[in-house]
Amino acid sequence: MTKSKTTFGQEPQLTCKDVENDSAAMILLYQCMLILLCFAGYYHALNGSFVFDDNVAIVKNTDVTTRPTNWTAIFKNDFWGTPLLSADSHKSYRPLTNLLFHLEYGQFRLRAKHMKAINLALHSINTLLVWWLLRQFRFEFTNHIQVATMAAALFAIHPVHTEAVCGVVGRAELLFCLLYLVALLLAFVRTRFGAVIDMVVIILTAVGIFFKETAITIPTAYVFVDYVRAQVYLHPWRTQLKLVCSLRNFGLAAGNIGLIIFRLWLQDFQSPHFKPMDNPIAFTANPLTRILSQNYLYVINWWILLYPQWLSFDWALGCIELITNIWDLRLQAVLAMYSLTIVALINNKQNFAPVFGLVLMVIPFLPASGIIKVGFVIAERVLYVPSIGFCFLVAQALSYAHCSNTKPWLITIFKWMLMLLFACLLLRTRERANQWLSEDRLFTSALKVCPNNAKVHYNIARLATDRLDRDNALIHYHKAIELYPRYESALMNLGNLYRELGDLANAEKYITEALKVLPDFAAAWMNLGIVQSARKDYKNALRSYKNALKYRKNYAICHYNLGNLYLDKKMHSEAMHHWQEAVTLRPRQPKAWANILTMLDNRGLYEDAIRLSTQALNHLPNDTNIMFIRANVFGKLKRYVEAEELYKMAIESEPLNVLLHTNLGVLYHRWDKLDEAIESYQNALKLSPEKAVTARENLSKLLKRKRKENANKTDTI
Repeated sequence: MTKSKTTFGQEPQLTCKDVENDSAAMILLYQCMLILLCFAGYYHALNGSFVFDDNVAIVKNTDVTTRPTNWTAIFKNDFWGTPLLSADSHKSYRPLTNLLFHLEYGQFRLRAKHMKAINLALHSINTLLVWWLLRQFRFEFTNHIQVATMAAALFAIHPVHTEAVCGVVGRAELLFCLLYLVALLLAFVRTRFGAVIDMVVIILTAVGIFFKETAITIPTAYVFVDYVRAQVYLHPWRTQLKLVCSLRNFGLAAGNIGLIIFRLWLQDFQSPHFKPMDNPIAFTANPLTRILSQNYLYVINWWILLYPQWLSFDWALGCIELITNIWDLRLQAVLAMYSLTIVALINNKQNFAPVFGLVLMVIPFLPASGIIKVGFVIAERVLYVPSIGFCFLVAQALSYAHCSNTKPWLITIFKWMLMLLFACLLLRTRERANQWLSEDRLFTSALKVCPNNAKVHYNIARLATDRLDRDNALIHYHKAIELYPRYESALMNLGNLYRELGDLANAEKYITEALKVLPDFAAAWMNLGIVQSARKDYKNALRSYKNALKYRKNYAICHYNLGNLYLDKKMHSEAMHHWQEAVTLRPRQPKAWANILTMLDNRGLYEDAIRLSTQALNHLPNDTNIMFIRANVFGKLKRYVEAEELYKMAIESEPLNVLLHTNLGVLYHRWDKLDEAIESYQNALKLSPEKAVTARENLSKLLKRKRKENANKTDTI
């Protein structure tokens, strides 16, 4: 019995009709269908807000929001805005992604809808590229156009992609995928252009690693696709080895290794410092536990792709229990996974399609596979590119099932079941996209998957704190600490919450506990200083602030708080020095600017106040507090026109601010515009009679004055 061989130049023998539908009309129809599926899954989620990592990487990242462009910061800092060479950096260096965010900020400001729309457009393009790529491969027993279409449709609406599409920071994955697919498509013109195409692939990789580090896998995937395209797998293994180890492939390998070394050099060959709770498997001292648990994670990733009902924005400590011995029943799933893989490899010449799909999954997943230490247990967005191989495997299996059925009624049932499958996936994707509309929905949804994840409770508590729902925040902070007693951020934030509630004893207790866990926790030292200052314990507060600055140099907000301490001690020169240090380090710090300007105003240094308020408004052009202080100074200098303009600008931004209306009335009062002054005082009283005490008193004096003037006019007549 002779083995059948597959060639790309002729049609394979199938058990069902394999008709090529490559006409322009059919191609357009397929593409429109795939784009519609993308939009059906995610269009309704465009109205969502920035959620989770978006806030750190975009909203609070000054590299993104600073105008004009700070090129030095963008290319020296990591993805989260921390200097790449800092010990606090996660070493995720993606300057081109940050640059795109920055350019979008310049165009759209912080509008999540526009950024999410770009993500959706990129996902649609990637879906079309998946279709174009997979339709190039023709394996036996299936219809290659059918496989490509089903795989691309599955890729378009797979729920596991929701994080990459709906989370704006998922842009890095989308851009990596785009370059990855372009490089793989280039493999089909490699025979004609040879070294030129290889060089283009290396360039794409070099660009790609500045969008997402995992782009370093592009050359490996490119060589593999070329291996499949040329059907090297049909040759004896010695011939395969000789073809793979060609001079050209060695050149690609050398280029890839060079890029890896260059990328590591950028971070000075430093390793990132992650926390044990972020990835407990990586920090496990027992090698057996680490190996068994890491292999079980591969099964969980498989399961998430196969049954995407179990999805969470975070999979840190508490989600997946470690496997500590070989008798754990969960290892049966690991054995099943490897058994199926071995069967596929053994039978690769008879049916190479399963191996092809598996390798497409494995190559882009390698950086997240535990080979190097990463700061997560499972991250759904890193499955975006590996899922291409998974979608191909599912489509291949479905196509084989369809082609194997010869009875019309079985084919009909199969088609209805296929439609039901895609309908269920689409509904699940829409549901998951709804959960990504806001942090409240996202965090709550994670509790159903990982109720014992301390990080989920921490994020719910943080969100509740921002919404002034302090009772709920207390519950979830305490729950997070109960699940993970060494959770230093939860301990510190709980202490801060008690400080806001006026319970300074508990505040100091929990922040001190955080420092026992992490003695060099600069933020905790600063917050401890704030609590001690509130208790008038200035000596210990000063020591705490000094420790914060010791462990984090150039800590702008700490300088601000240290300035407040010196103000309380009536040491005005020292207070001014630290506030100025704060705005030098971080110019967009409104409270520090306000304190500087207020002190200059109180000391009668009006010209200095005008000069520095000009600088402050350059950095914070819409800050009403700075406008208010500057207007007060102009009023004292009798520059009434400039003061009036500033007051009106501030009132336009905050029309319900009683103090602004009151001070505008005072300005008119001094300016002898009595009717305007009366109107401003009355506006303040309408807004809040209780708060507008000064406005009431001044209005009373002004009305008496007007009555007296009117009486004098009558006597004169």
